[in-house]
Amino acid sequence: MDRSPGRPSLAFRFFGAPKILDGERDLQLALRRGVALLAFLALARGPAPRAHLIQLLWPEADEPTGRTRLRRLVYNLEDKLGRALFDAAGDTLALQDGVAEVDLLVFTQAARGLVGNGSAPLPAVALDGWSAWVERASLPLLHGLSFESDLFDDWLRQQRLDHEHLLSRVLVHLSDACAAQGDIAAAIRAAEQLLRIDLYNEPAYVRLMRLHSVQGNAAGVEAVFMRCADALRAEFGIKPGLETEQAYLAIVQGLQRPPPTAGVAAAFRLRFAESGQGAVAYATLGAGREVLVFITGFLSHIEIGWEQPVIRRTLQALAARFTVVLFDRRGAGLSERLGAVASTDAVAGDVLTILDHAGIGKAWLFGSTEGGAVALQLAARRAERVQGLLLYGTTARGSWAEDHPWALTHAAFERWLQRLLADWGGPTSLETFAPSAQQDPALRAWWARLLRHAASPASMGQTLRGLRDVDVRALLPSIGVPTLVMHRRGDRAVRFEAGADLARRVPGARFLPLEGDDHFWWCGDTAALLDAVHAFTGLQAKTA
Repeated sequence: MDRSPGRPSLAFRFFGAPKILDGERDLQLALRRGVALLAFLALARGPAPRAHLIQLLWPEADEPTGRTRLRRLVYNLEDKLGRALFDAAGDTLALQDGVAEVDLLVFTQAARGLVGNGSAPLPAVALDGWSAWVERASLPLLHGLSFESDLFDDWLRQQRLDHEHLLSRVLVHLSDACAAQGDIAAAIRAAEQLLRIDLYNEPAYVRLMRLHSVQGNAAGVEAVFMRCADALRAEFGIKPGLETEQAYLAIVQGLQRPPPTAGVAAAFRLRFAESGQGAVAYATLGAGREVLVFITGFLSHIEIGWEQPVIRRTLQALAARFTVVLFDRRGAGLSERLGAVASTDAVAGDVLTILDHAGIGKAWLFGSTEGGAVALQLAARRAERVQGLLLYGTTARGSWAEDHPWALTHAAFERWLQRLLADWGGPTSLETFAPSAQQDPALRAWWARLLRHAASPASMGQTLRGLRDVDVRALLPSIGVPTLVMHRRGDRAVRFEAGADLARRVPGARFLPLEGDDHFWWCGDTAALLDAVHAFTGLQAKTA
């Protein structure tokens, strides 16, 4: 086996059917699990435990058999590819640094740079290059790679979903750039690709209608609106949203004004904060002197969340005073998912990564549901970064205990979790999270779409079990920042008594009962919540 250091690096091509290239030569690697191992370690960009690799590749094997198979696979790969590939340290395995160029990683790094560049125009030469990249990146990721491993299949679904999210942002940028340079046909092609990724993306239909209107193509505008209506009716039994209808009417009447939901980029700039644990997607609204960071519960997706009218209006109202920071924790939404850990430590690390990346010294933290525990931990351990806490519908402990009887036992939690995951991709659990609006067809369609794009069932099960085991009560006596605890009396997801108990344990905290049954902060009486936030933060500003 020739393992001389002068050999050129390999190239891993993961767009479309996977290929392993040595220069221009396709090595025709027929080992499915070998390709899977290379792909997993290449995208992990670090060591992976051997036990996890065995579960990934041979889920039916016992540990001794799995270890034997893994050793044999490593030997066969290095023998077939003619060089050393792996580093072993302790009980982990990793790819050697620089052993291969990976097309997906190259695209991801460049795409995050492009998306983070905001609305900066692309020169024509860059536009041509991105068009070629998008054509390659639109091929199915690791197409055809499967070998009867549910764990690997779920990992691959996560990778594909992450890639589709980033590709969608590139397509928006590319469509805008093509339109700005007068190439409306190319802009339309990019918008059509957006709809191939997500058939129910109403802002993409609005974008496409506007582009057809620039060409004076009234029939094209009409056809796009009807496609939108047909898709939503067939899948969800609803018609296009009010803003989509208003945009359509404005376009056909020749008004040409951009609707409020023409694109997320028109509202805020999406950015990626890189850390040693992966990239965290975040965005900012407004330009207030004080910063308000939203730390939501177990599920989020910045862009799809922005499409929900009440969420958008509430955030815009807050952005009139604050610089509002939204983010998807690692493991959900637009943030990196591989290797994400479901713990308050991990999400707290995401918040600090964002603050550092955005140059923010101190911020108010709005924590809802499980996000409240993260906010509490940051206030206790990193008080110099926290101006104050605004907690809604949250608790300091995730499961039942003798001194915390307001949460589910492990057995009851598991039953609820299985129901949630069984209905994943539909409007599951709205009767718990939003009872006042659970029959609203538009909300049900939006919630189902957010679930599909925010996380996979397997990853969400892991996340929720991690959050179930949270207990930050020991930290509460040390919190010394202004704290407002808000809780709706009829909350079905986090009991009212849990919020009251939390407020009693935080020195000087103010407890504010709110009327209503909804757990989602943006359902029910949002005016009361907004008033409370403005009043509390305004009072603290006056007394500071």
